[in-house]
Amino acid sequence: MNTNGMVTLLTLTFRLTKITALILIVVMVASILAAAAIGYHVATNTSNPTPTPNPTTMPTPQITTPPTNPTATPTTSPPSSTPTPSPTQEKVRDQIMQYIKTNHPETAQFTKDLVWSGGEVPQNFVGSSTYSYYSKGWNLTMTYPVVPNPIYKVIADYSATHVGIPYRVIWEGTWQDETIKENNYTFAQ
Repeated sequence: MNTNGMVTLLTLTFRLTKITALILIVVMVASILAAAAIGYHVATNTSNPTPTPNPTTMPTPQITTPPTNPTATPTTSPPSSTPTPSPTQEKVRDQIMQYIKTNHPETAQFTKDLVWSGGEVPQNFVGSSTYSYYSKGWNLTMTYPVVPNPIYKVIADYSATHVGIPYRVIWEGTWQDETIKENNYTFAQ
């Protein structure tokens, strides 16, 4: 084999090695992103926590006769009419947004009819939790240590670039025991 043939073979081998390395990197990144997406989906999928039974596999109801004791009392309770309280993180989010709207009236136009999505953000830290919520240009993130009566560090960031005049609101503060402390507020137009 001549020198030109060796150079061509080495160049080809080097290019194949680079391509193989690039493919491995892409596969690894795709795997990480897929795992994160699955974790996020599992963490935020609360729309149907109880599986719906398949009508074709439902057991046949058993017919039982009522007890003959006339003094027996029913063992079932009526369904509760009290709604389940919202999680603390949603309460923090809503109170922070009300605080921003009340204390910074120029933001009231951006806080109407908010429907939030999001929830817990999967992370690798033990002893800390992060939640992110999104609605109509708002991105509200809270981080707190997993301890009794934690201090929630909150950042509410609003950005509207799709309108005639772009707006930006950044609010930073804390929440603890329904007490809100504002650390920083920026309103840009």
